[in-house]
Amino acid sequence: MTSYNAQEHHLTSTTCFPKPGVLIIVVEDDTDTAHLYQTILATRYHYVAVCHSGSEAVARLVSHQGPAVVVLDYHLPDMTGIEVMATCRDLEHPVACMMVSADRLNDQEAGCGEAIRLTKPLGCQTLLQWTAKLVHKVQTAVHGEGPGDHAPENLLIGQSAAMQHLRTLIPRLAQSRSPLWLHGESGTGKELAARSVHYCSPRSSGPFVAVNCAAFPEALIESMLFGHVKGAFSGATRDHKGFFEAADQGTLFLDEVGDMPLPFQAKLLRALQTGTITPVGSTRDVRVDCRVITACHRDLAQSVREGAFREDLYYRLNVLSLALPPLRERQGDALMLADHLLESLAREERIAVCPLDEEARNWIQQHDWPGNVRELENRLRRALLLCDGKAITVNNLMLNDDERLPSALPPSQAPSGVGIHFSPGRMTLRQIEDAAIEATLEACDGCIERAARQLGVAASTLHRRRRRQAA
Repeated sequence: MTSYNAQEHHLTSTTCFPKPGVLIIVVEDDTDTAHLYQTILATRYHYVAVCHSGSEAVARLVSHQGPAVVVLDYHLPDMTGIEVMATCRDLEHPVACMMVSADRLNDQEAGCGEAIRLTKPLGCQTLLQWTAKLVHKVQTAVHGEGPGDHAPENLLIGQSAAMQHLRTLIPRLAQSRSPLWLHGESGTGKELAARSVHYCSPRSSGPFVAVNCAAFPEALIESMLFGHVKGAFSGATRDHKGFFEAADQGTLFLDEVGDMPLPFQAKLLRALQTGTITPVGSTRDVRVDCRVITACHRDLAQSVREGAFREDLYYRLNVLSLALPPLRERQGDALMLADHLLESLAREERIAVCPLDEEARNWIQQHDWPGNVRELENRLRRALLLCDGKAITVNNLMLNDDERLPSALPPSQAPSGVGIHFSPGRMTLRQIEDAAIEATLEACDGCIERAARQLGVAASTLHRRRRRQAA
């Protein structure tokens, strides 16, 4: 067998390669398995890289700044494949993931997002076939975008008064260099708004880098944002730039900034005040010029009062603010969004568009959408794949829905507050929060995704809190 090292490969062959620029990354901590996958893929693709940890993979994707396909192991030394996938979805360029696991994924893990999930051991043909599909998917995404696709009217769909007001504000706010804070419920489209701000700004020719702060373990967030130098910690085998440097001359979008650990908040404040960062393990400051946009689904002012967020950082980030309305307050927009999303999802899944029947259209207009646009997209994707080419019905939209979802529960069965017993003055805030999390998880049959929706937090936040409890 031909020997390959763990860096990029450029092979000269008569094989039909995809267009240059698509990076294939194998993320696998088992050296033999990584070598095998790399050897197979390198016979067909120009660029194949191996990463042995989640943080190394994310750093490679950030530095690549282009379309990529990730062959991802679930169990990694520093984070799970779920957390890597969450970060991939936040990157500017299209990234498609193929998760491979020796274990069967449970319900909440299997519902973590859009990705192919395969079981080990993975055969040569299966690996090549699925990789080819994902390469085609990211290439289509790249070539399907035009210069006007990021304009507010194309990214932020809707004719409600709230959305029209939002689209008039974005070009004005985009001209400023000051930090911008986007606030609103989960799933309201904060990243799309951030992209619109970027592409309306004088920085539109620079990079747009999106980061989900809740997706990283506390020990890694400084390295991911500021970068590190070789030897800074175990596993740091080379220098790498963080998200701040990757966004130089462009825009850095920090989503779920409220989940950022307190010790790092002081370092972020300094970076915003001085325009410099210090990579982990270095004594040299690096100057960066990027506009910072932040978002959080929770009330940061309340977090400040509770001591979970620095007051000085709050005021530094909240120079300009923009509120994104929930879907239930956007009269008539849900149906317009549904029609738009069905066309987009059909192109993505490479299947014919199926219309909504009258009953389904009425249901969409009447539903209160607690999960906002994200919930609408997930329901439509599932319905489109399972409607057998016919008109989408209400049953398609509800298929596999647990009747105990918060929006469908009778008050006597709703998870909120079930099983929570505490005595004021005898429990800390952290203990009360832990009790609320456990009670909600129990009421949701252990499904972290549903519990997160009920509690109004990101699923990754619950994963991290449960790991802390178990430690």
